[in-house]
Amino acid sequence: MSFYNEIKLIFNDSSYGKKYGKMSLGLLLLAVSYNLFICPINLVSGGAGGLGVLFRHLFGIQPSLVVFFVSFLMFVLAFLFLDAEQVVSTFFVAIVYPLMVRATSGISGIIGIDTSHVLVIVVFGAILSGLGQGYIFKLGLNFGGFSVLAKIINKYTKISVTLINAIINGVIVMFGAYYFGISMLFYAILFIVISRYVSEKIMLGISFNKTFKIISSEYLLIEKFIYEELGHDVTVYDTYGAYSKGDRKLLMVVIPSSEYGILKEYVKSVDRAAFIFVADTYEASGQDISIAAGKCV
Repeated sequence: MSFYNEIKLIFNDSSYGKKYGKMSLGLLLLAVSYNLFICPINLVSGGAGGLGVLFRHLFGIQPSLVVFFVSFLMFVLAFLFLDAEQVVSTFFVAIVYPLMVRATSGISGIIGIDTSHVLVIVVFGAILSGLGQGYIFKLGLNFGGFSVLAKIINKYTKISVTLINAIINGVIVMFGAYYFGISMLFYAILFIVISRYVSEKIMLGISFNKTFKIISSEYLLIEKFIYEELGHDVTVYDTYGAYSKGDRKLLMVVIPSSEYGILKEYVKSVDRAAFIFVADTYEASGQDISIAAGKCV
């Protein structure tokens, strides 16, 4: 299917409209958290929002403009290098999120938060941000930003998306520490930890990884998606169905919880009859489990 036809299919599918409508609520929570808690204390916690705080301090540029510029740039990169669904998702975020950031820019003046209690502001800002992120992840979507750049780098280098995101956000956070003081670095780290924890709780639970076991007649497509799009290796087992009396292929892969919705939605899109078993994985250390176990075919 051509790229144009994929885009057309997405826009003609009513389920996508509902999904992106729900995504707007998650983006609104992120925008409120940004303007009510993050901007008033100049908290640089990474991402386009962190650059917005920095550019406002250095050049007096409105954070919403910075967020729009970064989001639009990520949309262009997604259009050039990623698949149709990620292009649509990135385009939606590039338009809607900056508008929400702009629309809620005066909320701190209306509610009147006392910025002298920095720790309280960081904690509640992280909780609200985590709620927004978790809700978006639960829909099987992503709120764009520099994660798009991370996915592109992963596509051509196979470097972990998580590692690339950590490096990009780490650099932004360090610039924040340079301009606003070392104490803001600690607050930024606290913000990231709390928001990620809340996001994980909203999605599925407290584990940071999920083990997928999948039995499907379309196992080759799913295997290719896991390896090429998510950047993970996958173990393939020969299995036997006692009831069906037939040979089956079973895929097993350990992925970050943030990719749970993405993989689940993809499997269901190519095979609605697929058997999917998902378990919390509380520890995954050492070599990639798929490589360590070998590929059994």
